[in-house]
Amino acid sequence: MTRLDMNRLKELEAQGEIDTIIIAGVDMQGKLFGKRVPASYFIEDAKDGIHTCALNLAWDVSLNFGGFKFCNWDTGVHDMKTVPDLSTLRPYPWQSKTAFVLADLQNKDGSDVSIAPRNMLKRQINKAREQGFMAKAASEIEFYVFRETSSSVREKNYNNLTPLFEYPIDYSLYRLTVDDWFLSQLTRNLEAVGVPIEALKGEWGNGQIELNVRYAEVLEMADRTAIYKNGIKEIAALNNLMATFMAKQDANDSGSSGHTHISLWDTEEKNNLFYDPSMEYGLSQLGRYFLGGMLELAPEMMLMYAPYVNSYKRLSSFGSGAPNTVSWGIDNRSTSFRYDGKGKSSRFENRIPGADANHYLVLTAMMASGMYGIENKIDIPQPVSGNAADQPVPRLPTNLFDAIRLFEKSERVKELLGEDVFDHYLQAAQNELQDFLSAVTDWERKKYFEFI
Repeated sequence: MTRLDMNRLKELEAQGEIDTIIIAGVDMQGKLFGKRVPASYFIEDAKDGIHTCALNLAWDVSLNFGGFKFCNWDTGVHDMKTVPDLSTLRPYPWQSKTAFVLADLQNKDGSDVSIAPRNMLKRQINKAREQGFMAKAASEIEFYVFRETSSSVREKNYNNLTPLFEYPIDYSLYRLTVDDWFLSQLTRNLEAVGVPIEALKGEWGNGQIELNVRYAEVLEMADRTAIYKNGIKEIAALNNLMATFMAKQDANDSGSSGHTHISLWDTEEKNNLFYDPSMEYGLSQLGRYFLGGMLELAPEMMLMYAPYVNSYKRLSSFGSGAPNTVSWGIDNRSTSFRYDGKGKSSRFENRIPGADANHYLVLTAMMASGMYGIENKIDIPQPVSGNAADQPVPRLPTNLFDAIRLFEKSERVKELLGEDVFDHYLQAAQNELQDFLSAVTDWERKKYFEFI
């Protein structure tokens, strides 16, 4: 995997091969924010941290300021310290003479910013390690590509956009060859930035692609996913294209999923602890409890899996191919949690999240829920056979209002994530819902304008 250490960076800077460093934090939505600094300044000073405004954890996806307890005008809209994790330092191949590093967020006293997504996941990793466990994960994320630019989509008011291809190409090799001029840039650049790709394929939607990232330790996977999504949008824009990770970008087209696989291992990474060939389904008792926790807490954790109004447009009916039940099955894609693989490949696939989800939060919720299941020995029902949507199993929330209500009442989620995290992300969801409820939509104009 591509990585730079400080000695190598100094050599490349001295040779004129690298002159800029991108220092990137991760916001509530899983987007990257930060600053570009000269490589010489990074080596001398900024490697120890830079200041960024706490607003980066207090506004929504379109930068509307929410006035949170963590950051508001009474706090002075203060700074936080953005401290590079030097183990993530790497070349940034689609930008000339540039390197990139992910950073952790700290308060000015040096303590961790508790609500920062990367810090949230690290806490769950540490809790699992204290019990003798470590987790590995992999992400499968779908996205749409359009022959549009930021300016052209605004001129069209986001309607009647031209997709990269105008028909379904699910598993089509022909169309991947036709669009290789762009798609090969994605795979080459992501591999070069240290995001190993397992596969690229066409999807069912017009202009829809799926790119699978190879499995890794959970923090590494969350990092890869953040870099992956940011990189795809940037590489598309550099080619006069636009990529979107909306969960449901068109009511008449397929949703975009963010399926997330997870497995639990011993800390020496020798044994996959979900697999036991002597047990029913080849699933260990530990694995049953981990799945039991994810199943039981899924309705209460939905804000981590589906954070936006639009997220539920993908989940609202199974006709979209997205699960909306509290269910699991053996290699059954109609269920919310799918068990598959043998031996080292044994894993659970969480099929609830969309491509819009912040995968630091997705993995935080999966880890917290699974460890809760182990601690409380929560066993599982029989796996669903056939279409889960037709089975008498509980349903997940299918709108943000219901998801907020369940999250707000959950003392378990508050305890597992921490009260400050609980309050912050609850307010973010409430702000999102209120913003939507106060908007006048195209649907309302079409329905009411002429006829009332």
